[in-house]
Amino acid sequence: MLLLTGCHRPDTFTTGYTSQSPITTADITYPELARRYNKAVEPLGTLRATTGIEIEWYEVKENGDRRYRSESGDGKLIRRRPSDVAMTVEKLGRIYLWAGSNAESYWLFDRVDDETAYIGSYDKMQSAGRRPFPMPVRPDTVPWLLGLEPMPYDEAAPVEWPEVRLYEGQYYVDVPGMRARMLIDPQTYRPTRVDLTDPAGFSVLTAKLEGNFPVEVEGVDKKKYPLMCEKAEIFVAGVDSRFTIAVDSATTSTSKIKDAMFDFGALNKTLKPDQVIDLDQP
Repeated sequence: MLLLTGCHRPDTFTTGYTSQSPITTADITYPELARRYNKAVEPLGTLRATTGIEIEWYEVKENGDRRYRSESGDGKLIRRRPSDVAMTVEKLGRIYLWAGSNAESYWLFDRVDDETAYIGSYDKMQSAGRRPFPMPVRPDTVPWLLGLEPMPYDEAAPVEWPEVRLYEGQYYVDVPGMRARMLIDPQTYRPTRVDLTDPAGFSVLTAKLEGNFPVEVEGVDKKKYPLMCEKAEIFVAGVDSRFTIAVDSATTSTSKIKDAMFDFGALNKTLKPDQVIDLDQP
């Protein structure tokens, strides 16, 4: 059984099995829940946040050795739908880690010890012998784990939508078309927990979300700012790792968001790594 680091006991989210906590039918349908959830998340298609980041994990080296890593510092989280992501860990103005993704690929610039860049392509995810991403969480999964992505819903789609249930006072739903399940606050319609799962229903990645942080939107009254989580702790099942993001400020303004932030070639010219490792090559 996959175990989730940081949990005292397996629960319905970690294992995919029935929990001792009662699960009852909720008084809301999936289409209604998705509409309300997506209304809350719609303004967050573009996001630029300053953050505090802590990452602990075991990095798997090319020869198979595992090395404990612990990195922390200030950072930035930049998101632009549908697929652009940039995350940094910085200290005293110097970038130590830059992870990012776009529609075709994902990457990491690791500047802590040696200057190394790693890049992989989505269309080669199933390639035999490919190398794992050096960090515990790929950047393209972060927007979904933080509740920045809309829930799948097409009003005209002739499908049977999943049942929404109540679990410890929150909406509990298996996300259609995805291997994911969520806990959603019935007052704010913001997630408090997001799990990505394997085909058997076991948790692979878990994000525990705390608080509600107002995201500045130009021309909108502060009382009507959309909300994102104030803090997220992300765990990898079966692995000693922890990825913590705490939000210091956030805005939807695009004035400081540049295309080059999501372009590996442009970043490669700016950050100048000593070597580039292709994760798709054995």
